Amino acid sequence: MGDMANLFGTGRFAQPSGQLSGQEEATDEAQEAADEAAEEVRLRLAVDCGDVEAMSVLGAMLLRRGDFDGAESHLRAATAAGDRAAANNLGVLLHQRGYADEAAGWWRIAAVAGSAAAAHALGRHFRERGDEPAAEYWLCQSAEQGHVLGAYALADLLEHRGDDTGSERWMRAAAERGHREAAYRLARTLDRRAGQDGDDKAAARAADEAEQWYRQ
Repeated sequence: MGDMANLFGTGRFAQPSGQLSGQEEATDEAQEAADEAAEEVRLRLAVDCGDVEAMSVLGAMLLRRGDFDGAESHLRAATAAGDRAAANNLGVLLHQRGYADEAAGWWRIAAVAGSAAAAHALGRHFRERGDEPAAEYWLCQSAEQGHVLGAYALADLLEHRGDDTGSERWMRAAAERGHREAAYRLARTLDRRAGQDGDDKAAARAADEAEQWYRQ
């Protein structure tokens, strides 16, 4: 469930003029490493001063790096102070360590506090255990907050159950937020409808929309 993590991270801007040379890429990576090291020092100083947000961010940084022992202490401290992102990430860490039930407990705390990412994680947890009503509840909480993975997971659950209307609604929501697999599956649904619809105009509209989603 690594994709559930609401981890703090930095994105890399796309290069406008093709790929970087090997030397440029090495320089870029070295600069990123230096920046991250400097940020870690800043965060540790803030943590020493009792900054809860810094605890949460540092814990997420260490979790992303794979330093579970280092991450856990900071995430637990931030969670104890009420940081919902830390509670979600603590759930991610515990799940990766094999403590699924304890992870779900922290995801529930974060989800009740309003974390869409945690609600998605909790929904996935319940679906894996065959508790579809609980899975639907939490995935719906996530999807209704605009979480793209929550919308996609809810659509998949509803499709499995045979709720075509609900599935299409949430598959479309995920596709509109850039989820490529959702766009493809929505296109497949529209394609099938175009082939089955006796109304030529409706069939043509479905086929046209399917083609648009296939291009996504």
